[in-house]
Amino acid sequence: MLSHAERIDAARSAIGYITGRTADELEQPVPNCPGWTVYNAAAHIGRVGIAWEEMITSPPEDPQSRERGYARSAERPAGATTTELASWVEAAIDHLVDDTERRCYFSMTGGEGTAELWAWHAASELGIHRLDVEAALGHDHSMTDEQALDAATYTCHYFLPAMRRVIGRDPGRITARLLGADTTLAGRVTVESETLEGVTIEGPAVQVLLALWGRPHHGVEAIGGDPEVLAGWRALPGEAFQFGTWD
Repeated sequence: MLSHAERIDAARSAIGYITGRTADELEQPVPNCPGWTVYNAAAHIGRVGIAWEEMITSPPEDPQSRERGYARSAERPAGATTTELASWVEAAIDHLVDDTERRCYFSMTGGEGTAELWAWHAASELGIHRLDVEAALGHDHSMTDEQALDAATYTCHYFLPAMRRVIGRDPGRITARLLGADTTLAGRVTVESETLEGVTIEGPAVQVLLALWGRPHHGVEAIGGDPEVLAGWRALPGEAFQFGTWD
């Protein structure tokens, strides 16, 4: 698992990569996110950063902070430069370098959270969007197996359970086996479920992470159980939170 500092570094690196693309690259479509260009991906991370900052600086007893945050984001004019977009999300990350146990509102639990949890969320979500843009531009994925395992653990402990809570549907138990570059087991993580149905999937670490987030992937196989359970989980993120192009 990554340390808090390593998650902060991964989040900042993803911000720099996504917002640092050339003018031509910013116009390229992002197949992982239909309807988006690379610029739209940059706008997305910039604008959600505004919402994150509002929640990060609010106590866990303030659930309205999420709504306020997205309202603040919508108030910003369209067409921001990538430098501006980067500064919006960097401002949120800046609040995460203090006391890691500082209590705050955390959207994935709908209440109690900490700066440490937000850093884990930021590294994971921004890492996914970096993978989206790398795929769009034909760049090699830069995420390490360790980073992929860390992000997948977050995904299975917080992100997917939050999607299940929002939609009110439980696809079943899913166990993900992430393989390292030498095909040995890098790690294993499970989304627990009260249903009887379940599946175990296995594949390269980054590809398993992409599969869990409902992204195109390759080399991931169901090695036990019902493959439809994976399909059910992959459908949840798009149903629960489908952001537009923003700008």
